[in-house]
Amino acid sequence: MADTAFPVIDLTPFRTGDESAKRKVARLIDQTCREIGFLGVVGHGIDEARIQACYDSARAFFDRPMAEKMAIRQPAANIVRGYIPLGGGALAATEGEETPPDLKESLTIGALQPYPSAPGALATLRSPNLWPEKPAALRPAWQAYYRDLEELGRTLMRAFALALDLEEDYFLCRMDRHFSILSAIHYPDQAEEPRPGQLRAGVHSDFGTLTILRPDDAPGGLQVLDKTGKWADAPRLPGGFIINIGDLMARWTNDRWVSTLHRVVNPPRDKALGSRRISLAYFQEINPDIEVTALPTCVDAEHPARFAPVTAGAHHIDKFSRQAAAAAKAQAQS
Repeated sequence: MADTAFPVIDLTPFRTGDESAKRKVARLIDQTCREIGFLGVVGHGIDEARIQACYDSARAFFDRPMAEKMAIRQPAANIVRGYIPLGGGALAATEGEETPPDLKESLTIGALQPYPSAPGALATLRSPNLWPEKPAALRPAWQAYYRDLEELGRTLMRAFALALDLEEDYFLCRMDRHFSILSAIHYPDQAEEPRPGQLRAGVHSDFGTLTILRPDDAPGGLQVLDKTGKWADAPRLPGGFIINIGDLMARWTNDRWVSTLHRVVNPPRDKALGSRRISLAYFQEINPDIEVTALPTCVDAEHPARFAPVTAGAHHIDKFSRQAAAAAKAQAQS
């Protein structure tokens, strides 16, 4: 563990060690997820070249002409696929705050497997991916990296299961038809001063089970709301990932683990030019038909279930619908 805004945990003992080593890592995860819900991880096993290839192709995409990017524009506000232009949403609105649109653009894909179609609104979680024609290297790079993140997601969920005193494979059968998404989020240089209250990404919590984030180290980055109510800068973590708990996992654990508010702040004005930043974020989800109710190890006489059961799909449709409404309002204000 490191002296940072939150601990950094080496996954190597979990990935390659014996049962005792796995349990030690799991205890560290449980402690951290109880306190702040954010942790850094190293020893994750993903080749740095794979990450860089995804990053480079994302950067090249965002440099393409706007007409090319708009050719794969997000088809609807509640369908998380394709390109979302600058000012296309305001995340703080999902927390009931009214702010100007966020200063970011993004490209997002979903699951690579041809899962069976889902009925009604659930079909939006199974929408096909929208791939740009250029750069040609983007699609294979993203597919390779997505598969790497799927495997890391499974590893983390195995560790989470042990941390929650469950069988190690408890979550795996509940995520074999997941609807996880991978996004590249581009925060451009800020030649003009932001409007009052405008951030690169407004205050929010993530929706799902966990997020695997690979940020870069440009000025103006991630901040996490700590237990004292103060904003703490996320540590720079060369070669590692930042992991955070989402709302669904907090709900699943009966609030034993916390889904913490976070934001992406603007760079100082004297560093606004040259502050371009790209983050790669993988949002780990489970199967849409899985009913999420308080885990048996997270309820007792002193801690009764706090939430009504909900399926993962219904939970996300509600969250995405709120996000869509916030995006529409933000676009109307831009």
